[in-house]
Amino acid sequence: GRHPPRGPRPPWGGPAPAKRVKTSLVLALAIAITGQVLYHVTQKSVAPTAHPVLSLLAFYGGAALLSLPLFWLYPLQQPLAQAASQLNWAVGGVALSIVLIELGFLLAYRAGGNLNSVFVISAAVVTSALLVVGALWFKEAITASKLAGIGLCLAGIALLSRPST
Repeated sequence: GRHPPRGPRPPWGGPAPAKRVKTSLVLALAIAITGQVLYHVTQKSVAPTAHPVLSLLAFYGGAALLSLPLFWLYPLQQPLAQAASQLNWAVGGVALSIVLIELGFLLAYRAGGNLNSVFVISAAVVTSALLVVGALWFKEAITASKLAGIGLCLAGIALLSRPST
C-alpha cells in the first residue's frame, strides 16, 4: 500500500519532504542553474547606456509580474495577511542582497568583466565566505574535504584571474 508522508507538509502547500526530496532538489537546482545562466547572459547584455538604477527598477518590476503566476503552483493556504505575517527580518536582508548582487554584476560587466570569469570568481569567494558564516552562525561543520574545496576555489580564482595569453 501507500506509505504515509514522513513529515509535515510545508506551510506553502508543497510536497511532503519524504519520497521526492532528491527529485525536488534536482529540479530546484536545474531551475536555479538555468536562471543563473540566463541572468548572467542577459545582465551582460543590458545596454551600456541604460541608467543602472532604472535598469534595477525594470528588473524588479518584471520579476514581480513574472512571480505572480507562481501562486498557481504554490497557492496560499491561509489569508494573505496571515501568510504575510509569517515573513521575518530575512525578507529585508534578501531584498538588500538582491540589490547588491544586481548592481554589482551590472557594474562588473560594464567595467569589462568577462562572462566566463566574473560569476565564477564571485561564487568562489562567496563559497569561502559562507563556509565561515555557516560555521559561526549556523554551527555547520568545517571538514577537511570542505577546506580542500575552498583551496580548489582559491586555485580557480588564481587561474581565472591570470591575464589571457
